[in-house]
Amino acid sequence: MPLRNTNQAVKALFGLENSEPLRLKANAYLRNNVIPPSSVVDEGFSDASMGKRSKKWLKSQALDCLFNALVLDGFFNDPKLVKAIFEDSAKRVTNAALCEEVLLKAQAVTEVMHLSQAAQQFLSQLRDDAFNLRESRLVCPFADQRLPQVDLAMQNTGLLYQLLRSQRLSLSHKEQILLCWLEQDLLAAAQLADQVDLALLQGDMGLAELVQKVRREYQEAQSFNALLNFLPD
Repeated sequence: MPLRNTNQAVKALFGLENSEPLRLKANAYLRNNVIPPSSVVDEGFSDASMGKRSKKWLKSQALDCLFNALVLDGFFNDPKLVKAIFEDSAKRVTNAALCEEVLLKAQAVTEVMHLSQAAQQFLSQLRDDAFNLRESRLVCPFADQRLPQVDLAMQNTGLLYQLLRSQRLSLSHKEQILLCWLEQDLLAAAQLADQVDLALLQGDMGLAELVQKVRREYQEAQSFNALLNFLPD
């Protein structure tokens, strides 16, 4: 079976040669083990203390996993979140709902049945817990398999953030919280989270999880700041 480096893998999957944004993303998913070590061959000596890294080669079975990771990264631009989607079924369900909202907005329709066939298949696979993201390839919901990360304006953001930002004045409460979180404004996100009615939280699992996540991250940031204040100058 042929071995490929990340540049060669990106070319094989998307027909793009020397795409630096996708190569960097692919390397991120190698480092955080979204691509399982069993699908990777290390070549050479590695010693972090000497700044020396071994070369990593992807086996053929790693390509579907990398494809899925890069497609999901096109929505979220967050390797940590994408890894959670791969490994946590609850996170997968919640973020599948976010992907649906993004695709509905991107394709300017209000019902899933009016989405492109590829987008509908993608959502169905993502919601199916039996669909193994490390072994089977998702249908790409993007036209001509052109990932958002390839566009210069989206290289450091992701489709979800771009759509939320462009529609800032007409966002739902959940979308406002999500936008603040994506912009790393935890204080604003926490303030919005505190304004959410309990009835809304009980009726929207995605919103409830988002509020919980924002509150937890805000408390962690507050605790870290308090710790820094105790340190000597």
